[in-house]
Amino acid sequence: MEYEKLSKGAIGCMFIATLVQVLILSGILLGVWFIFGERLPRIVKIIMLVLELLNIIYLLISPKIRYERYRYSITDDCIDIKEGFLFIERNIVPIERLHKISIKKGPIDRMFNLSKVIVTTAGGDVTIRFLEDKKSHLISNSLKDKINKIAIESKIQNRDDL
Repeated sequence: MEYEKLSKGAIGCMFIATLVQVLILSGILLGVWFIFGERLPRIVKIIMLVLELLNIIYLLISPKIRYERYRYSITDDCIDIKEGFLFIERNIVPIERLHKISIKKGPIDRMFNLSKVIVTTAGGDVTIRFLEDKKSHLISNSLKDKINKIAIESKIQNRDDL
């Protein structure tokens, strides 16, 4: 099975999304520090500083590792997505189980002209993220054609069984 890699724009999107996460956590830590700073025990202050350092390290390495690990494959039978930072998650969805296909773009996605294809099955949603807009429309149309083909074949077989 041949996996597709993401475009280079995806790493920028991942970095900005991670930066937003880091800024929120840093803001919370800073707020706690300013509100309770003098009353916090020394060990809590040290832990907060270590958390902030880990936060910065996470910002620097997470997007690159996630970008390198993210892969997807679409065959006639299934959609296979691998992604993760510390833990790699793999989602495999049979094409015949698809119920709905949608394309979504968040504000950070729009900055990089990226979008995501969300495939809904009876068991839940699977998302192919960080796709160039053109690629997401190609994938969506391709999946729609495959679903229609399966539906037509199923109708023919059901008719022949009667």
